[in-house]
Amino acid sequence: NELSSGTRLNSLSDDPAAIERSLALRSELRNVEQFHKNISDGIGWLELSEATLNEMEALFVQVRGLAVQGATSTFNADQRNAIADQVDQLLEHVQSLSESRYRGRYIFAGTQTADVPYVPKRDNGVITEVSPRGKADGTIEREISDGIVMQVNIPGSELFEGDVNAFSILIELRDALRDNAVERARDTLDGLAQMRERISSVRGLIGARVNRMEITRNVLDRISVEMTTILSEDEDVDLTSTIVNLQQEQDVFQAALASGNIVVPQSLMDFI
Repeated sequence: NELSSGTRLNSLSDDPAAIERSLALRSELRNVEQFHKNISDGIGWLELSEATLNEMEALFVQVRGLAVQGATSTFNADQRNAIADQVDQLLEHVQSLSESRYRGRYIFAGTQTADVPYVPKRDNGVITEVSPRGKADGTIEREISDGIVMQVNIPGSELFEGDVNAFSILIELRDALRDNAVERARDTLDGLAQMRERISSVRGLIGARVNRMEITRNVLDRISVEMTTILSEDEDVDLTSTIVNLQQEQDVFQAALASGNIVVPQSLMDFI
């Protein structure tokens, strides 16, 4: 049985203490496996969020540069209108980024991941307002180790809304440039800078969470290896020793059969 199964624990009576340890270790290994899955899902979610925010941060840096140009008194109305066209396209891109999804779930929708978090209102195809569909808040968490829970999402309410609204500031700048209103365009500079700083701060938070998850995953890897080694010591058979023991038992058995034949000789009459 040991040779065919590869384990010396084939029934409870083989080694009750070792079986108890084995069951406990296997339960812990299943927990570690689930923690690994949670960490992989969390890191995937956070890395997509970070990549999206990286693109958004670069976008707001670009927009602020356009705002500085548009607020320059040397530019004329036609030039500002051309800049407004660029800002409008960047607004469309921010709207698209707000709908980013990870495995089919909207990452900035808070806990309502099945629904688009923000809905644009349009006039002749041009965005005039962007409103949240519901409440883009709430946290999504993953347990990465015993008693350790990490938030893996960035609610849109913390990123796109607030004192400075990511959509409104872009709409305000675009419309100011369309109206050739230099002062209104200049007034958006502080808001654009605040948006860029907010995005940068959130990216730093994401980086810290990913680092902690990576460290936890490395610790779990070491724990898994140690548990597997202990489990192997309890369960796995020593093939060489087991083969020798089996051969000895077979030799004893064959010798017993041979002795029986000698002590009780049989003839053809015994079978009649």
